[in-house]
Amino acid sequence: MRDISISEAASRAYQFCVVGSGPAGSAVALDMAGRGYRVLLVDAGGSLPRRRPDARRSVPAAHAPLCDTQCQAFGGTSWLWGGRIMPLVGPELAHGDWPLTADSLAPYWDAAAEFLGGDALGRMFVETEKETFFDLDAREMIGREGPLPHRKKPMFDAASMLDALLTTEIVGLIYDENARCTGLRARNIDGTEITEIRAEVTVIAAGGIGTARLLLADQARHPRLLGHLHTLGRGYCGHLTGSVAQITFAPDTETAAFGLHQRAGGAFTRRVFRSTGMAMAEGIAVFFWAKNPPAHDASHGSAILSAKHLARRLRNRRHVTGRERETPARHAAMRSHLRNLFFDLPRGLSQLPKVLAAQFNPARRQFDYLIPNRMRTYRLCYHAQQKRLPQNRITLAAQPTDDALPDIQIAYDFDDTDIDAVLRAHHHLGTELNASGLGRITFDTTEDAALLQAIRSKARDGYHQIGTAAMGRNASDGVVDADCKMHGIGGLYLAGSSIFRSSGAAPPTQTIVAFALRLAQHLSDAVLPQSTRET
Repeated sequence: MRDISISEAASRAYQFCVVGSGPAGSAVALDMAGRGYRVLLVDAGGSLPRRRPDARRSVPAAHAPLCDTQCQAFGGTSWLWGGRIMPLVGPELAHGDWPLTADSLAPYWDAAAEFLGGDALGRMFVETEKETFFDLDAREMIGREGPLPHRKKPMFDAASMLDALLTTEIVGLIYDENARCTGLRARNIDGTEITEIRAEVTVIAAGGIGTARLLLADQARHPRLLGHLHTLGRGYCGHLTGSVAQITFAPDTETAAFGLHQRAGGAFTRRVFRSTGMAMAEGIAVFFWAKNPPAHDASHGSAILSAKHLARRLRNRRHVTGRERETPARHAAMRSHLRNLFFDLPRGLSQLPKVLAAQFNPARRQFDYLIPNRMRTYRLCYHAQQKRLPQNRITLAAQPTDDALPDIQIAYDFDDTDIDAVLRAHHHLGTELNASGLGRITFDTTEDAALLQAIRSKARDGYHQIGTAAMGRNASDGVVDADCKMHGIGGLYLAGSSIFRSSGAAPPTQTIVAFALRLAQHLSDAVLPQSTRET
């Protein structure tokens, strides 16, 4: 891969131009360059990440600021990505009314996992056909850590057909009289002059918000050309995450299986609980995992967690006033932690080497090793689907000019049905855990109304920017078709979570990359003939 200037890019003829170098854009660009096509990869960021400016949010508590959720850099949000690998499954696509089936993505799951620092799982992530609400033996994979430019450096270095144009903002697209996209209008982020860059095919992979911003600006500039895309920017969604309960495993349950285990290839897996097709038919798409309880709460019974808490207290002791040190509650908590050290010391010493190995594991800097404790009790965390609603949307804050993109406004909140689905999922899971003998759930409060309020208070996203240019069967139903081509516009394709029609239970990144690899295959097979490749 060669870094080039904007003037060099304007002087060359490209078969493909990819806007955005995150997981989606990098996957498409590397795949197409590897097939022998001349590819330009454009990104507004440079070699090191910088935060994006914020936007006006209708409900700030529901949507994190953009400076926390977006990253301008070569590699995009892979600099922020948590590494979770888990695919969307057939019932999620069916209930989301996607214009394709899971079979069309099946050939790309393993390659997508490998691209993200994982590997082929060798078994199903979840058995969706079970006649229960949850598969209690589902799996999650966590990839090796590191942004794409670091992990995939050998691939980028070897991509002789790939040019990279960084610190360059795309302010609009170029269209011919046949409603075909023929290139980009670009400028250096520190400059004002607009440069035209030509390509036979353009792929926009600028993230859910960035893609919507660019296309909405062009829609405002060219209403006759793009005005038919009525759903553009609408249906923005993500996920609900949090914890409102704890799980206590039965004495004969192997709790270690619910912690992360490193595989031979360097990735990690753990056992999770994930909703099946039966649950999805009831509007429940969620998965649960176990997490260490807070170290400060001595009821966990763990010598290691109590030792971590006491060490932290000693480090912070000089910041605590004498009156705060002497409260009865603090003395009681201290006695409880010392009791844990005494009674759980043998178990703690036996687990200490594994805890230290996890702490300094080079593949994951924040490896959350599941520490065994006397109570066999852990926090139960959830990751749940948010329903796509037309009122959740991205809009422009002003009319675009010919040479600049305006700021955006974000209307985003969670619906009562989203909150209710999370609580119903907990109740169903609790019933099935009891029936299986694996364990039991204890809620933080016994009142459903209080639990619903707690779920709502924790509901916040903006990291998973899903559905702003969703896939649909026609222009009234979506922005792109099942091949990720924009309805009514030739030579223009989208990649990334913006095309998702539903968020499902899973984090989106493996599905993002699977779609990107599928798009590259389609572009090679059906859009540009074999004869146009360079050898």
